[in-house]
Amino acid sequence: MSDPITLSLRDEDATRELAERIAQACQPGDVVLLRGPLGAGKTTFVDAFARALGAGPATSPTFVIAHCYPHGRIPLWHLDLYRLEEPGAVDELDLDQYIDSASVTLVEWPERAPNSWPGSSVEIELRIMEHGRLATIKGLESRRRPALASREPHA
Repeated sequence: MSDPITLSLRDEDATRELAERIAQACQPGDVVLLRGPLGAGKTTFVDAFARALGAGPATSPTFVIAHCYPHGRIPLWHLDLYRLEEPGAVDELDLDQYIDSASVTLVEWPERAPNSWPGSSVEIELRIMEHGRLATIKGLESRRRPALASREPHA
C-alpha cells in the first residue's frame, strides 16, 4: 500500500473539489470508506462525488442505511452506518450486496462494521481543524494519485 496523502481543506468547496477528484479516479468495484466525526463533511463529500459521476445530488441514507444512484458514469451505492449500534445488526444487513464489480460504494461510519470491507478499499479520514478540515487518504493506488497531484483542493 502506498503512503497516505494528507490535504488541508479550507472550506466546503475544497471538500467538494477533493470528492470530485476522487470520483474521477474511481473505477467500478471501488469501495471508499469515509471516517470522521459528525460535521466533518462526509455527506458533503458523498454529494459532490455523486454529482461528479453524473448521478445527481446525494442525500444522507441514515434512516434507510443505503441509497443507490444507478445513473451516471458508474452506478453508486451510498451507505451510512451511523445508526448501527449493536454489533449483531451488521450481520443482518448483508453488506456484501452493496459491493460489486459494476459500481462504486461509499461508506460513512465504516467502523460500525469492522472486517466488512475489502482490503483494497480507499480510506478517507476527515478531521475538523480550527480552520477547515484535514483529509488523510490511504489506499489510493499510485496510478490514481495524479488526479490529486494536479492541484491540491486547498490551493
